[in-house]
Amino acid sequence: MSSDEAPLTALEVLVVDCQTTGATPAQGAVLELGWAVARGAPETVTQLESHWITLPAGATVPAQVRRLTGYDPARATLTLPAAEAWQRLRGLLPAAPLAPMAIHYAHFELAFLRDWAQQFEPERPFPFDAVCVHAIACRLFPDLPRRSLRALAGYLGHGVELERRSHGHVLATAFIWSKLALELGERGVESWAQLREWLAAPAPPRPRKRRYPLPATVYRALPDEPGVYRFLRRNGDVLYVGKAGSLRKRVASHFTAGSATSERALEMLTQVHEIQPTPTATALEAALLENEEIKRLNPPYNIQLLDEARHIWFFDRALDHVAPAADELHRRGPVPSLGSVRALRALQLLCAGAESSLSLRARAAGAPERWAPDEQVFAEGYAALLERHGLVAVEAPLLERELLRAARQLLAQAPEDTASTAESGDDATVEPPSARSWDRERVLRHLERGLSHGHQLLQRARWLCLLFDCTIVFQEPARARRLLLVREGQVVKAQTLGPELALPAAPQPHRPRRERLAAFCERKQYDRSRTLTSELKRVLRDGGSVRIALGRNHWLSDEGLRTALRWI
Repeated sequence: MSSDEAPLTALEVLVVDCQTTGATPAQGAVLELGWAVARGAPETVTQLESHWITLPAGATVPAQVRRLTGYDPARATLTLPAAEAWQRLRGLLPAAPLAPMAIHYAHFELAFLRDWAQQFEPERPFPFDAVCVHAIACRLFPDLPRRSLRALAGYLGHGVELERRSHGHVLATAFIWSKLALELGERGVESWAQLREWLAAPAPPRPRKRRYPLPATVYRALPDEPGVYRFLRRNGDVLYVGKAGSLRKRVASHFTAGSATSERALEMLTQVHEIQPTPTATALEAALLENEEIKRLNPPYNIQLLDEARHIWFFDRALDHVAPAADELHRRGPVPSLGSVRALRALQLLCAGAESSLSLRARAAGAPERWAPDEQVFAEGYAALLERHGLVAVEAPLLERELLRAARQLLAQAPEDTASTAESGDDATVEPPSARSWDRERVLRHLERGLSHGHQLLQRARWLCLLFDCTIVFQEPARARRLLLVREGQVVKAQTLGPELALPAAPQPHRPRRERLAAFCERKQYDRSRTLTSELKRVLRDGGSVRIALGRNHWLSDEGLRTALRWI
């Protein structure tokens, strides 16, 4: 039986994936190639291989491609020459005159494969009969929000790593092909020839409205209470963890028309098959649980609270030296970023009379040296900073105090919901290269940001160390009072306090500062304490009440606490 007549589910199909350095053969080269032979039923994958491909002389790999694929020239030392890769691919199904091939985005990969065919076998016809898996899915599932490789595989019950590697993409494409072959058979498309005819026929009109796979009845049945929710794939993989003041309303908002506008959000929602909720007593406790669950589960669509490539730093007293762990010299921290604290130190040096070198100007403005303002425009912006904040004739002994005063003035002038410019823990970034023209006002803006942001990070570091052992009594609007006991940075007890119960006498353990600092060497402890701080600020902002015992039964509450939190 020929490949055209064999049932799709029984047909051996060559599955291929390419990663490249450019969009077309004229713009780039094949960086990685993967292949396998797949059969639909029973689902089997054989001869699976993937290889880095030897690049042409002088070819480079763009930074974005390196980031997406994880390509590292130091590790990709064993490469396969393109000619050998073509011959191996060519020989996989030698008996077929036109080997059936399935590629997710066939239009993209085929351009590179045809280019290889012209290079290595110019006298022979192209040996593969390729179909586009994406095109098939568009006809079978026309109202799905997205049909990218990751979205479609997840919808059908297979997870794909975020890193774009051919090995994983081949396995995902083979899995999708096996499911599509069954679906096609149910619709009367049972052979390769019939599939070709079906694809050649005009496609039906695309529905105007998206259809999310998860029925609306599922999230409408969630409780109208605070909690944490987890989005799960069909195979049980956790896609995303979120927090909510109302589980029902928050989860429903993901699926509301117009809310999921980003490609990443639509890709995720295409895969959601189940919701796993955990109600909590308050929204504050939901935020704390969300942080812990993200660290535990490492879901692919959570970004902000993942530990990977996110560090904590400690500075010495003068802010000249930095280390990844606290020691006797480096005790100013923990801080989640270097740029703003270094900008603050640069301003201190300039105010103390240091020469306005290129390096110092770049650090003070928070820009790479190649984008730093020139000496004249920097001097104009720096003079404006001194004049605006009364720093023109500050004597050395008063310098740190006066800079702190100016930083607090800047923070006080910011709107309350945006005063925490360092809330995400990331360095402030300069405008993109297309907007690199510096002027007096732009220099002033960057200097003020470095001043306020740097002081804010250092003030927050002191506060987070105090939260390491504390007792918290808080009440969110329309909810009961809650007691949290925090020991060694973690909530060890949480309970409801009735209106008749007085504040507990809660003397705090006296733990040496070096012990508290040592616990912040791990990013998860910083995020835990930062999340708690953010939630306490939110409770006060929403009209609730908060009291915290930070020392030996010394309670800080409401207005005093609101003032303290203003600077952190």
